[in-house]
Amino acid sequence: MIKAFLKHRKKIKMRNNRIAQLLNDLADATVGQIKSDVKKGRDINGTPFKKLKDSTINAKKIKGSKTPNKPLMDTGLMRNVHRSKTASAGSLESRVDVAKKRSEIAVFHNDGGGNLPQREWFGIGEKTKKRYNKMIKAKVKSIIRIKK
Repeated sequence: MIKAFLKHRKKIKMRNNRIAQLLNDLADATVGQIKSDVKKGRDINGTPFKKLKDSTINAKKIKGSKTPNKPLMDTGLMRNVHRSKTASAGSLESRVDVAKKRSEIAVFHNDGGGNLPQREWFGIGEKTKKRYNKMIKAKVKSIIRIKK
C-alpha cells in the first residue's frame, strides 16, 4: 500500500514538474511577444499604437531621446518585461511583470486616461492565445502520454 502511494506521489510530482515547465514556457512566450510588439510599435493584438502628439515628440527630442517618434520606447523600461515568478512542482504559478520603477506608468499607458491614449501593450493578445493553445495541447498530450 505504501509503495503504491509513493509511486502515485512520484507521478504527481513528475506531472507537476511538466505543468510548471509549461507555465514557465507560456510566461516566456508572453514576455517575448510583448517585447517584440512594443519594438514594432504594436499593441497586444497587433494594432499599431496611436501616434505621439507633436508636443510629445518635441519634448522627447529636447531630452535627447533616440526614439522620439516611438511610443513606449524612450527609456527602455517598458521593454523590460520579465518573468518575475517561476513555477515549480510545489508552486504552479508563473508571473510576468514590468520593471517596478515603471509599473504605475505602465498601467496608465495600458489603460489610457486623461490626455494619454490607450496603448494596450501589456497582456495576452489573440495571436499569443493561439500560440498558447498549441503549446498547451502539446504539453497535455505529453503529460497524459497520448500519442498522435
